[in-house]
Amino acid sequence: MFLRAAVAVAALAGTTQQALAGPTFNLISTIDTSTVAGQNAYRGFQIATAYWASVFTDSNVTINLNIGFSALGTGILGSTGSTRSLISMQQYYTASALDASSALDTLAVANLRPLGVSTSVTGAGAVSAIANGFNNGTNATNGYTDLSTRIDNDGSVNNSTLAITKSSAKALGITTDVNGTAINYGSSDASVTFSTLFDFDFDPTDGISANSYDFIGVAIHEIGHALGFVSGVDSVDARTAPGSTTLSSLEGFVVMSQLDLYRYSSAGNLDWSTQNTPYFSIDGGVNQLFGDSRFSTGTLNGDGRQASHWKDSAAGVPQIGILDPTSGRGQMQEVTALDLAAYDAIGWGINFNVLANSGYRFTTADAYRAFATPAVPEPATWLTLIMGFGLMGYSLRRRSAKVSFA
Repeated sequence: MFLRAAVAVAALAGTTQQALAGPTFNLISTIDTSTVAGQNAYRGFQIATAYWASVFTDSNVTINLNIGFSALGTGILGSTGSTRSLISMQQYYTASALDASSALDTLAVANLRPLGVSTSVTGAGAVSAIANGFNNGTNATNGYTDLSTRIDNDGSVNNSTLAITKSSAKALGITTDVNGTAINYGSSDASVTFSTLFDFDFDPTDGISANSYDFIGVAIHEIGHALGFVSGVDSVDARTAPGSTTLSSLEGFVVMSQLDLYRYSSAGNLDWSTQNTPYFSIDGGVNQLFGDSRFSTGTLNGDGRQASHWKDSAAGVPQIGILDPTSGRGQMQEVTALDLAAYDAIGWGINFNVLANSGYRFTTADAYRAFATPAVPEPATWLTLIMGFGLMGYSLRRRSAKVSFA
């Protein structure tokens, strides 16, 4: 399998619970709250998780989230590692149909691409998708090239299985993986760490300071990856770069996420390549949801932004969602209806009709006013966990003083 998980044993210290109408978040903290910055960072994470808990209806789900605030590498604003569960395509289709409750996810499930026969996983079913083309030149044994696309319809492992974040498996009520092994609901779901080397604005109610980044917005964004906004196209991108030492076929690997089942470039055509212009669609690719729901296409072979994001907005132009790949200094983040539509489709319950509220925008200032509390946590003990693959993070972006979410 392409994704593997490794865990180091450690005591769970500095743990708090936060529950609203939706899921419960166990915040397992390594933040030094003896400093003002640490206290502000901890409260920022509390506000971010409180926001997600306020819009989700999955009250039976508990998410174990490791949070940290420490010096990271040069140009890295923050990073998220999510534990993945490997499931069959049929498992997802069945769970989605049972879970569908809103107008949006009912429409999304009804328009999932039909499953063909899997040639690799018994009873899994398989989908067809546009993929990066096979290299038929002198390096044919190396698998793919980024110079063309093809239709991948051979029913192999990548067509038959999904790698979804464990938290979204919980939302769907999936308890066993593709091999029939029980998913460990009690272990860590994700780890989010922010760099202390950047200037953050922790209180957006008076705007974001000109030389600072919106901490609460970044936290909502990063936790959003752990909740399932990820794409296997990033793995394809990494494995198909010209000259890459890991250039290889991905036919036998679990690569795609459930979000990739709503990634189209035309009606009826799922698109898992780095070449075309993919978008989020719940009607089988006929329309982009809410007019503009384009995805990014990859840092190496695509548009220069990780595929696990919406299309990057130009400087000064409102983001189409908080899962935009970049954020600028002085820029306040906001969650949009498009963000929530994606989570609704992949298995989370949303507590209002997203289709009927396409103009929804909720800023981090709104979140601060709604969820900030003056409480300061007790100093936490350090906790170390090695997470499964699926790293998301930030790297410095020079244009327009923005940083990119990676």
